Amino acid sequence: MNYLEKELNNLIQIDSNIFHFIQNNSLDGMWYWDLESPEHEWMNEKFWETLGYDPKDMPHTPSAWQDIINPDDLEIAKTNMYKHLKDPNYPYDQIVRYTHKQGRIIWIRCKGLAIRDKDGKPIRMLGSHIDVTSLKENEEYLQHCNKEANIGYWEVDVNTKKITWSDHTRKIHGVDNNFEPNIDTAIAFYKKGKHRDRITTLVENAMNNGERFTEELKIITAHGEEKWIKVLGIPERTNNSFSRIYGTIQDIQKRKESEIQLQRSEQAFRGNFENSAIGMAILNTEGQWLKVNKALCDIIGYTEEELKKLTFQDITHPDDLDLDLALLQEVIDGKRDHYHMEKRYFHKNRKIVYIQLSVSVVRKNNKEVLHFISQITDITQLKKQEQQLKKIISITQDQNERLKNFAHIVSHNLRSHSSGISALLEILKEENPDYFQNEMIKLLELSSNNLLETIEDLSEIVKINLSSEDSLIKIALKPVINSQISAIKALAEKNNITINNTVSEDLSVYAIKAYLESIVLNFITNAIKYSSKDRDSYLNISAEKNKNFTIITFEDNGLGINLDQHKNKLFGMYKTFHKNPDAKGIGLFITKNQVEALGGKIDVFSEVNKGSTFKVYLKHEKN
Repeated sequence: MNYLEKELNNLIQIDSNIFHFIQNNSLDGMWYWDLESPEHEWMNEKFWETLGYDPKDMPHTPSAWQDIINPDDLEIAKTNMYKHLKDPNYPYDQIVRYTHKQGRIIWIRCKGLAIRDKDGKPIRMLGSHIDVTSLKENEEYLQHCNKEANIGYWEVDVNTKKITWSDHTRKIHGVDNNFEPNIDTAIAFYKKGKHRDRITTLVENAMNNGERFTEELKIITAHGEEKWIKVLGIPERTNNSFSRIYGTIQDIQKRKESEIQLQRSEQAFRGNFENSAIGMAILNTEGQWLKVNKALCDIIGYTEEELKKLTFQDITHPDDLDLDLALLQEVIDGKRDHYHMEKRYFHKNRKIVYIQLSVSVVRKNNKEVLHFISQITDITQLKKQEQQLKKIISITQDQNERLKNFAHIVSHNLRSHSSGISALLEILKEENPDYFQNEMIKLLELSSNNLLETIEDLSEIVKINLSSEDSLIKIALKPVINSQISAIKALAEKNNITINNTVSEDLSVYAIKAYLESIVLNFITNAIKYSSKDRDSYLNISAEKNKNFTIITFEDNGLGINLDQHKNKLFGMYKTFHKNPDAKGIGLFITKNQVEALGGKIDVFSEVNKGSTFKVYLKHEKN
């Protein structure tokens, strides 16, 4: 024994102040337990003060501290105590959790020593407390950080070749927490080939030469998953050799995938940038050209080196510059992240180039503008065509107006002359009725009547084609249909045809009322004209509404139409499909024009000698 140690032992026995100094300043608690009378235990003041209690209020009994220790840790402490009492060589040493008076957890390293009698029987137990809360909290924080960063810990004992892995290291390798690696199995996780060869070389150099290493390699997990990891190794020297290598392993698979994706994106952007059919450029916040592609150089005639000495302001038409700069400033201020505009550049030869410009921004993490990406499309030829188109439209509008006027004049004048001829024939007939026994005079009268009807039809078509959707109004559908049924009731009864109107009261369409009445009346009269004499005839009128249209259905069981032969000319002018003496072939033509003038359409389904179904689609909203 060192003489100073011996001297200190003697002083402790002589002067109790020395003992108090040691227990109060070297430990965070001290206890002494009577194992023969286990209900008696002494705890010093520091013991209770560390746990936030007033020592004067605390009894010297084991139950006092057992009430505030974590129950799981209490069982561990009891187990270790029994083992230590049985075997002096088994240490009583563990970290346990106490609940502080204020409710927080206090981590205590609790160590104890059994004091035995001459026969080796434990009669007392002396113990110490050391507050390791700060250390444990730091350890937990480090573990949490490592977990969040996907980092595990590993260690190799160079002499025994024993390997220690943390739980997260095992997780990265895809093994359970009971897995115990060795050198061979640990290296076997690395992908065969350059990755496994590389880690083998790194470990050997660390063991033999003390070389640290940091490397990104691939492993194959126990589940067969290929994964990128970053492994760090630090050799530790003892005397003249390296006895230990320790380090970390980090799962960097997601980062690697992002890096690979970024590389691919950069390559794709570079390829698209260089080979784009439109002009592309990268500019800084001052408007300087940082990078341009060949297409842009071709558009404005400058080489890349020439452009890099200029700004976009230098080649922009003065009348377009203020708007461009204003929009660019809004991007810089964060009010927008891109903008589009038409503008003009000056070509190197000073000609005007019309372009469509699209500008987007790339920012740093702090939102500061890094640079702008501009896409430039040459629309000079398009602008020329646009100007030509405007001229053509202007000419077409003028011609349309002239055609409208011509149609009105022809319609009016022809009607006047035709009416005059009819009037003369009427006078002639009254004065000389015998003339009309002549076959030629009869044909002349018939031709005059037909001419007047044709002019009336043409006039109606002109009116339809000149109508506008602006004149459409909302019209309740059912009353219009009922009105037309009433008007034709006598004709329907004469032809023994039943007409059923099942249209709902709440359905309406946007139309011109005269057109709607004409459409409905035409389909009703057609059903009557072409009804079958071989069966009881009917016409069912119904309607339904979808998103865009009100659909009016006219379904009859009449003669029907051979659509294979006549579908393409069904709505043609002066086309008839039955030998009906009243058929003129104008009704469906006018009806189709009226429906289309209202923004609608007609579908037809028909079978010979079974009947026809016409579906008329009309808008139920004005726009």
